[in-house]
Amino acid sequence: MIFALAGHVDHGKTSLIRALTGVDTDRLAEEKRRGMTIDLGFAYLDLPEGGRIGFVDVPGHERFLANMLAGVLGIRAALLIVAADDGPMPQTLEHLAILRLTGISDVTAILTKIDAVDAARQAAAKQAVSELLSRSGYAEATIAAVSSTTGTGLPALMQILQTKITADRPPAITGGFRLAIDRSFNLPGAGLVVTGMVASGQVKVGETLMLTPARLTARVRAIRVQDREVGQASAGDRAALAISGARIERTRLARGDWLVAPHLHAPTSRLDARIRVADGRLLRRDGRLHVHLGAAAVPARALAVAGTDLAAQEEGFVQLTLDRPIAALYGDRLVLRDDGTGRILAGGQVIDPFPAPARRSRVQRLAGLLALSEPDPANAFDRWLAAEGHADPHLFAIARNTDTGTLRPGATDGETFAISEALRAKLREAVLRALTEWHQASPDYPGPGKAALLARLGAAYPAGASEAALKDLIANGQIEIEGVALRLRGHRAALAESDEALWPRVRISVEEGGLRAPRVRELMTTLDLPLDQTEALLDRYTRFGRLIRLSANRCYLPTTLQAIERIADELAETGEDAAFTAAEFNRRTGVGRNLAIEMLEYLDRAGVTVRLGELRYMRRQEKSLGGVATPQAPALL
Repeated sequence: MIFALAGHVDHGKTSLIRALTGVDTDRLAEEKRRGMTIDLGFAYLDLPEGGRIGFVDVPGHERFLANMLAGVLGIRAALLIVAADDGPMPQTLEHLAILRLTGISDVTAILTKIDAVDAARQAAAKQAVSELLSRSGYAEATIAAVSSTTGTGLPALMQILQTKITADRPPAITGGFRLAIDRSFNLPGAGLVVTGMVASGQVKVGETLMLTPARLTARVRAIRVQDREVGQASAGDRAALAISGARIERTRLARGDWLVAPHLHAPTSRLDARIRVADGRLLRRDGRLHVHLGAAAVPARALAVAGTDLAAQEEGFVQLTLDRPIAALYGDRLVLRDDGTGRILAGGQVIDPFPAPARRSRVQRLAGLLALSEPDPANAFDRWLAAEGHADPHLFAIARNTDTGTLRPGATDGETFAISEALRAKLREAVLRALTEWHQASPDYPGPGKAALLARLGAAYPAGASEAALKDLIANGQIEIEGVALRLRGHRAALAESDEALWPRVRISVEEGGLRAPRVRELMTTLDLPLDQTEALLDRYTRFGRLIRLSANRCYLPTTLQAIERIADELAETGEDAAFTAAEFNRRTGVGRNLAIEMLEYLDRAGVTVRLGELRYMRRQEKSLGGVATPQAPALL
């Protein structure tokens, strides 16, 4: 069990830990010089009656409040330290507000330095602490009185801690592994080590994790839990992991990064949260602030979903737009600080880490957030689907750190999106209407590609929901596929006889070229046509889905581009970190650097690959080059 020690600067947190454990948690030279805790300090204690507890010594000075937040956002119990000679001070109130706003219900108050005051002063200080706890919602909290210098009260405090650890129920080990990194360093013989609280799941030595948001793989070489070497770390543990990886060891890890099970790599720059505003504060509906989540501190803008400012003690939903991506899932605790003053504004938990763009009415958004606030995943998904009309079960499962199997049978339809039947019928009508209008405007075209057709529906619905309706219409024969074009059943657009007569020569020439398809001027020579007529002919073949433009100078058969995609896919699957370079692609295709770059840039535009620096990754959800050439811009999705 891990306890965070909170309280005002110089109220004796570090001295108490030293008296209990013999460990000095002021580990930095600067901390020694200044006589105050600046960063997080850790110590462990074996209790006489069994069990081991850990202490997180968090900074009490207001200038280091960000470090204090990193220490408490992953724990379940806290010791509030108040010096008897001072009584409650500004940071005492600030820290207690943080504990309350983040939902930490187990708080024990410890009155320190009782050797420095008389009985009357000690009684007055205890009364002040009692009143503060009552006002803050901790009326039942125990108050212990100790002296770290003389040892008075320490045996009684040890018994209190023993009782707590005996009654403690460790969190259930469910979901994928997540560890919020608050420190990283290199240790001789161990290599790169990261430390933090395990938020969920379990990891064993030898397993592979992913650093997020950087998306780098890391193999776990060794694990220490509560300062002991073990074979695994689980939810609720304070853990140190020695990790290795070809790229991760050259990366500058930062406080706020996470190590997670690979399938949980899903950084977000926007999230919805349910928060409660602190006493005496006002959360403006569109204000700048800092978000503290896990060990991360990120500037952000908060937009109150209700559209109005939130007053002191008021609860409500806010959407946070972050200045940089972070890792966040449902239920993660967060604290909001004012961007100017640094004061605590509010605290709460993440409700939706992947909110859709705010194109819905305020009433609909609130209904969706209330549905997602339901703790039980199956109930929340059902309510969310009813409120929105559509829902992504896979994204929901990531957000809840669960799997789609936890949803009730019938909640999903096997597609990317689960869609209510009412919305599905509405979308089918919209797709048919859009395709009819397209045919009326372009009767000599076979039809648009998938992306062009769905784009006509606008942004009112997610592409996954509209695509599911399109698949329904294809399955029942109302919409047919010709090459890469979509058309209504019965619609026929035909090439001119002269174009059909030339097609075999063009097809054979392009097919024989393979990965080195002929240039436009080479086709011009083959067909014995002027350049402008050749270009117009190729445009018509592209429009009919016979060819796909790789670049202004080359056209390919759809099957050849599928082969190019397979090469990229194979390189990614066999490459380090599931990625490959342009040089590796060039060597595999043998087409030369310039043409290889054209191919890769085409795959990027088509949404098949994504380039991050010198590496390219496959977009696994969109791997079909079977395509979507559009009349306006022959391309894939």
